[in-house]
Amino acid sequence: MFSSSLTVMDHPMVNPLRSFFSRVFYGWWIVAFGACIISVGGGIFYHGFTIFFLPLTRDLGVSRAAISLLYGAARLEGGAEGPIIGHLIDRFGSRIVIIGGVFLSGIGMILLATVESFWSFFFIYVFIVSLGYNAGFFHPIYAAVNTWFIRHRGMGFSIVSSSGNIGGIIMAPILAYLILNFGWRTGAVVSGLIILLIGIPCALPFHRSPEILGLKPDGGPPTPPSAKEGTSPATILSEQEVDFTVREALRTSTYWVLTAGIAMRLFVTVALSVHFVPILVWKGMDETTGAYLVSLFAFITIFSALAMGWMGDRGNKIWVSSYGILPLMIALVWVVWSQGPLALYALPIGLAITMGTPPLNWALIGDFFGRRSYATLRGIMGIFYGVSTFFSPIYAGWIFDGTGSYTIVLLTFAAVLIISFVLFMLLPHPSELRKKKIEALARKP
Repeated sequence: MFSSSLTVMDHPMVNPLRSFFSRVFYGWWIVAFGACIISVGGGIFYHGFTIFFLPLTRDLGVSRAAISLLYGAARLEGGAEGPIIGHLIDRFGSRIVIIGGVFLSGIGMILLATVESFWSFFFIYVFIVSLGYNAGFFHPIYAAVNTWFIRHRGMGFSIVSSSGNIGGIIMAPILAYLILNFGWRTGAVVSGLIILLIGIPCALPFHRSPEILGLKPDGGPPTPPSAKEGTSPATILSEQEVDFTVREALRTSTYWVLTAGIAMRLFVTVALSVHFVPILVWKGMDETTGAYLVSLFAFITIFSALAMGWMGDRGNKIWVSSYGILPLMIALVWVVWSQGPLALYALPIGLAITMGTPPLNWALIGDFFGRRSYATLRGIMGIFYGVSTFFSPIYAGWIFDGTGSYTIVLLTFAAVLIISFVLFMLLPHPSELRKKKIEALARKP
């Protein structure tokens, strides 16, 4: 009844689900599994840390600057390991790095429940939990998406990025309930178990590249740009993939301007994510309501990230990255000068809009420099934004401990965002950099 090359279970009339799976480009399954991993990591480590913040200060008997030091040191550690992890990803693929990172971070969160002092907490969090989180959650997943997509790179990055906010919507209320009712130690153990049970199975389907499966990025060869009626030379170059070596990329001013722009943005957004609930409490909100505003921030960020990814793939990623910074700058000034209740919602909304831009920042690395050395180049960037995000949460905690106010902190952050905006606007279009690379290749004998 059926040919020998087609089993009954393979026939689309018998197994429509398998037929559907086979028609979907495998790169989108990479995005889906990566989104599951990032939803857990983002929900617990990014959105969840601010919920742990005040309970840790009370239980461990330390200042806000000390807890900020904890988070800042974790970011600094991530920057230091970035080039090494990036090299490992480029050489061995994402799967093994994700599994190792998920295992370390999950076990580390469970071990945190056993500590009795700040410095034992510091050691486990920075050198086990953070080591695993920085290695296994974002770098290898973004590198995989960059490898599997070219034309749809912005949307792929936006989906995996927004999944972290879906995790925040789910995990923030759960963590708030567990921590405020049963203590932060219970929250840490539950978090570690969730990380292990979801992260490791989702890492197994990761394949190193589409070429290994006989595929091409985006699911097939793109329509030749030259065949499109009215296509300009700039568009042709923008759709042509050109790989830079690490050394070639580091010799361009574009790489360093992009690095500085990202570092300045992260200087602000990372510190705000750590101090999010404390800032709202400073403005008169209770801790429980502040924790639920974490979910509001995460919810809005889902749509801002998807919208900006869609706009970036169809327009100019640089402009979207630049102008997406401005809402947070306005929100910071509003929070400082306004005493009304609307100011309490300006922070999560402004931060959510600006947090829609990171996927485009990471996509720009691939647009400028290609697929081959993406993870290593991003890892080297990690040194600089690791230093940036080490100091900013500590700075915020130190200023508050000394003044009892976040006013100076928020105004400083608004000024830093202006610098980041200018740096992004200085970037050339990716096609210009590709043109120089192609011309250089043409001159070689």
